[in-house]
Amino acid sequence: MSKIKDYSPGDKATLVLRFSDVQIRKTTANQDYASLLGYDGKDFIETKIWSLADDKKEILKNGEIYCASGTMKDYQGKMQFNVSDFRLVTEEEMKENDLSRDDFYEYAKLDVETLEDIITEYVERIENKILKEMVVALIKEHYNEYFLHPAALSIHHNYYSGLAYHVYSMLTLSDAYLRLYPFLNKDLVYAGIILHDIGKLIELSGPKGTEYTKEGNLLGHISIASNLIYAKALSLGYEKTDEVLSLMHIILSHHGLNEYGSPKEPQMAEAALIFLLDYSDSRMAALEKEIPNVQKGEFSNPINAFDRKSFYVPDIK
Repeated sequence: MSKIKDYSPGDKATLVLRFSDVQIRKTTANQDYASLLGYDGKDFIETKIWSLADDKKEILKNGEIYCASGTMKDYQGKMQFNVSDFRLVTEEEMKENDLSRDDFYEYAKLDVETLEDIITEYVERIENKILKEMVVALIKEHYNEYFLHPAALSIHHNYYSGLAYHVYSMLTLSDAYLRLYPFLNKDLVYAGIILHDIGKLIELSGPKGTEYTKEGNLLGHISIASNLIYAKALSLGYEKTDEVLSLMHIILSHHGLNEYGSPKEPQMAEAALIFLLDYSDSRMAALEKEIPNVQKGEFSNPINAFDRKSFYVPDIK
């Protein structure tokens, strides 16, 4: 079965792709078209479906696998797939071509069991009774989703177990800061990292065909997480404690700046650290996804996490 890398602009192509980030838009002639990403199990490609009849619109869904035919185009120096026809792939076709549906989905670099063990170990390191009870209660309530959900729709860690892997990465990074800056409260840092994105379990629909839920669109994960923490604190009788106030501040400020979507900006050292860890890990994860596919001495495709800047890969051994 051919892959994206086998084609050049101008080629006719037939590919088996998982469609994601599907958006129905209007042309200047007020006709429906679809803008989305296609994934062949290794590479992504920007994809357009310019002629979108009603019967095709009905089968076009995030996270499904399709056989798509069309033409490769060069758009602003980047290859784009213009699809003329597509259909859902059957199980028989998958078997005939020695393909597995699992090949078309992305997974964290660590398996679920490993992530569970590592994050549980960090929970056990929390010595403060209130912080530990809060973390344990909230993770227990959302356990399966916590270890399977993506961390985002498209920018970073947007794959199975992406949220847990993002948390693992931040926890690992935090240990270096805690060694260098012992004035930081270890328990608050660990608890804040583990819970900072828990609102995404409600904001996002899940790892397959990820979309924003109604609550996600109307409230956003920061507000959702703040509400979850306060509700849990109320049920445990901890709503008036400094631990819960501090946790809520970390949640509300972890995007760092108001213009980045933070209702509050960090006003505690631990909150500032969690913003820095969240920002750095999300951006490095976006680079990690793109840079390995770029030849030395060349520029990458535009990277959304960096306002669509292209990054140069030095021709250095």
